[in-house]
Amino acid sequence: MRQIYLLHGKGGSPQGSVAKLEPLLREAHPEYDYHRLMLPHHDPRILAERSVEYLREFNLMRETHVIGISLGGLVAAKLQEASRPDLRVACVSSPTWADGVQLLKKPSHRLAIYSSHDEVIADRVSDWPQLAEAYDLPWLTHDTDAHKERIGQLLNRWIAGEPLAEMAQSL
Repeated sequence: MRQIYLLHGKGGSPQGSVAKLEPLLREAHPEYDYHRLMLPHHDPRILAERSVEYLREFNLMRETHVIGISLGGLVAAKLQEASRPDLRVACVSSPTWADGVQLLKKPSHRLAIYSSHDEVIADRVSDWPQLAEAYDLPWLTHDTDAHKERIGQLLNRWIAGEPLAEMAQSL
C-alpha cells in the first residue's frame, strides 16, 4: 500500500495547512492513501523530541512518503535520520533544529523547500544544502497556505520521482 503522511507544525493541527495541501496532492496522486496525524507538538509547550518519539512509536509503514510543514518536517527528518532511512521525507518551511532536535546527516530521499528570508526559521536553515536536496525559494514565507499551489506542484513532482531543480527555479 502506498502511503503519504502529512505532518503539521508547532501549535498546528491536522485540520490546518496540511488539510489545505492534501487535495492538491490527492488530485495528482489518487493511488496513495493519505493520513494527517495529530502530533504532540500541537500543544506549543511540547518539545520536538516528544513528537520524534511519537512517530517512532507510531511505526510508519516502510518506504512511506512523509511531508512535514515547519516542525512537522523537522521531526520527520529526525526520525528518518535516527532510525528510518527507508522513509521519503519532504520538509516544507522547516528548520534544521528546534528544541533538542538537530539534523546531522544527509540520508537519501530527503527534500527541503524553504526560504532563507522566512523570519520564523531564517536563522535555522543555512545547513539545509548539507542535509537534503534543498531549494531556497525567495517567494516562500512561513504562511504556507498562501503558497499551497506552488508547494503542491513541487511536492507532486517529488512524489512522482521527477527532478525538481528546473521547476523550483521557474516558480
